Amino acid sequence: MNVYITGGNKSLRELAHSLINYCADKLFSDNLRNKITIDVDFTRTLYKEDGILGEVDFDDNNHRPKEFTMTVDITGSKRRIMETIAHEMVHIKQYAKGELVDLSRCGSTRWLGNVVDTSTNYWDLPWEIEAHGKELGLFIRWAEANDLGKQGWTQESLK
Repeated sequence: MNVYITGGNKSLRELAHSLINYCADKLFSDNLRNKITIDVDFTRTLYKEDGILGEVDFDDNNHRPKEFTMTVDITGSKRRIMETIAHEMVHIKQYAKGELVDLSRCGSTRWLGNVVDTSTNYWDLPWEIEAHGKELGLFIRWAEANDLGKQGWTQESLK
């Protein structure tokens, strides 16, 4: 897998690279992992301009793409940035395995072979349910695997 990261500071880029590799190990077969390229762009404007923390676009084609651009807003906490990366890695898995197919030319999206009405509430979209469901577990398991679990920034705030 090829991963290229721009923006942010060196420490954030190193953490992101580690998390991306961890997620790839958990989400992709070795064969698929070897075919994936991800360009990560850390930005300070995504949330302000679009109201989102992260997004993934495929750069090659809409059927089982292998080249992606992940854009992540870095104005939030380090933990939220890492959780967003884990979330977006689930979407990369969905696209690369053909589970999620963008049919925007037709105005729809296909999930596991079924066309889904994208006017459905965001929280009810099946690909978002999976991504939100896995992001926290991927983040926590990565933090534990890298002995980061006791660092303050990895802890969930109770405030």
